[in-house]
Formats: sequence, C-alpha cells, structure tokens
Amino acid sequence: MSISADEFKKGMRRLAGAVNIVTTTDGSVKAGLTATAVTSLSAEPPRILVCVNRAGVTYETIIRGRTLGVSILSMQHKELAMQFAGMTNLSETDRFEKGAWMTDVTGAPLLKNALASFDCDVEDTMNVGSHCIVIGNIRAVHTSGDAEASPLCYADGTWTTLSPL
Repeated sequence: MSISADEFKKGMRRLAGAVNIVTTTDGSVKAGLTATAVTSLSAEPPRILVCVNRAGVTYETIIRGRTLGVSILSMQHKELAMQFAGMTNLSETDRFEKGAWMTDVTGAPLLKNALASFDCDVEDTMNVGSHCIVIGNIRAVHTSGDAEASPLCYADGTWTTLSPL
C-alpha cells in the first residue's frame, strides 16, 4: 500500500514543532530557511540533526561551505520565520536584511536574540528522498537572557506557542 505525499503531509501537519531558522555560509554566500525538522542528536559529543530540502540555495550552500547555524525562535520572531519560509518577496540570499545577526566560530549567521543558537560545522550528510539529513558538530552555543520568552511553534498550518498545563 502506497501513501501519497498529500496523505503524509496531512498527518505530519498534526506534529507540532519548534520553529528554527537554519543558516549557512560558504564564505561568500549566506543562505537560510525556516525549519521545524531540527532535533538534538547527542550530548557527548554535542551534535544536532537538521533536515533540509535539497531543492534550494540553502542546501547547496551547506554542502559547499560545510557550516550550519540553528537559531531557535520565540514568538517575537514570527515575521522573520515567515521571511525565511519564503512567505515574502525576498530571495534566500536576501533574507538577512531584517533581524540582528552575528557570527561565531564557523561564520554561519546566528540570530542574536534567539532563544538559543547553535554554531556548527557539518560532520556528515545523508540524502533521503527530497531532503538531506545534516549532522552538525556544535562548536558554540548562545542562549538568550529572556527565560520568559514564549517559543514559536508551528502546528496544523498555524503559528502558535506553548502554554503551561
């Protein structure tokens, strides 16, 4: 029995996810996208796993530059999330016009006021279907001083956040 892409997407829309901006540079080009397919992989050694669509400038730049930045967004970053999700007229390489950005060890752009950001070099990649699984070797971590900020989440086609039970 084969499952269609539409059926798969309909089911996956029910999986709430933290919203992140994934960034990279190859030294001359900066690129980034919005992603929910981000997770910790291991604490020892510190590694993160990111799934990136292979049909875009961000994937191509990750492969060339071997750098990876992951910025975890709060509710105040909704407009940036939309910008990096391609919901505006900006190209992938022009998406850094808004927001306060910094770099650390690898040179990948990191959002200064993100809830947390991870600066990584690319340890390994694996192409699976339309996407690439990217394993990032974490070189630096930055956390926001705002422990009260609400994380930005995405579920069932809607921007949302968490609330205490």
